[in-house]
Amino acid sequence: MWDEKKSLIALNLNTLPVGICIIRENYTISLWNRTIEQWSGLIATDVLDKPIEEVVPRFADPLIQERVRVVFRGGGPVIFSSRFHSRIFPILSETQNEGKIQRITVSPFELSDGEPRAMISVEDVTAITEQVLKYRQIKDMIKNELEEKKKTERALAIALSKLNTLSSITRHDLNNVLTAFLGYLTFALDEKPEGKIITYLGKMKQAAQLMQNHIAFARDYQEMGNSLPSWFNVESLVRSSGVGPTFSGMTLNVDTGTLEVLADPLIEKAIYNLLENAVRHGEHTTQITIRSIPMEQEVIIIIEDNGTGIPLQIKGRIFDRGFGSNTGLGLFLVREILGITGMQIIETGTENIGAKFEIRVPTGHFKYTGH
Repeated sequence: MWDEKKSLIALNLNTLPVGICIIRENYTISLWNRTIEQWSGLIATDVLDKPIEEVVPRFADPLIQERVRVVFRGGGPVIFSSRFHSRIFPILSETQNEGKIQRITVSPFELSDGEPRAMISVEDVTAITEQVLKYRQIKDMIKNELEEKKKTERALAIALSKLNTLSSITRHDLNNVLTAFLGYLTFALDEKPEGKIITYLGKMKQAAQLMQNHIAFARDYQEMGNSLPSWFNVESLVRSSGVGPTFSGMTLNVDTGTLEVLADPLIEKAIYNLLENAVRHGEHTTQITIRSIPMEQEVIIIIEDNGTGIPLQIKGRIFDRGFGSNTGLGLFLVREILGITGMQIIETGTENIGAKFEIRVPTGHFKYTGH
């Protein structure tokens, strides 16, 4: 008995914040640590060498005894949870027991004398169980919110699809009416009217053409963001955009290597518009140069020409909606298209030397293939 007590004291089980009870194969108690004393109100000297079922009545249950016998037969640890079993180890009073959750583990335990024993550890897992339950409640709440969000997104997608369809049909019908109207105006002007009539007809034709431009603007603006961004090779974009009669006799110098950018598919129109602006407004433009400059957190794509440049007094307004005389896409939409994937555009050229547009592409939205 003394050797046993010495061995148990060496383990210093009294310092553990977990209730510890060790029983022999005959179910008598050989250790009852200080923590379980405090929880149960039962002093170790009063329970040592007594059968466990006399001290903890629940151990008289045949099902519990059978599971403990498995431990003594060389089986692995057995776990009891008061979430599935009524509390096995009582706390000091019934009021303290209420709502408490215990996790009890019965494990094989052997001292130096070779006699088999079982260590019963009792943990109060009330707090952690409550946290788990709260976590599950929050998880369920988030799941419900996500489901509601998905329903809302589906409804919104359907509504947007209907609006897009209605808008497309309306634009198509208006454009047809305007085309017919412009045709009749052309016929009327061919009749060689005189006086104020020809002036009025001319203004009506200008107004109708402006309406057509607004319809085209609405179409392009609606298309922005409707498709997922894709990777585009910058040199290929420039080469495919700079073709046709508009660029006849124009020299395109492209030095962007294998640079690719992540952009809305409408970037093709944006690049075309920048090149067309160089020809349309540059007056005597003969050369357009496109190059890229890698920076620490971005890459800068530069598009510059040898035209007349942009006057200083209008530089701050060229990206405003409706500014300028160009009937194409417009620099406003160019900026909007680039902005979908975080790109920014500014103009830094010098009047009488040439226009110079700088497109800043942020990290994660550009790459060099083959690197």
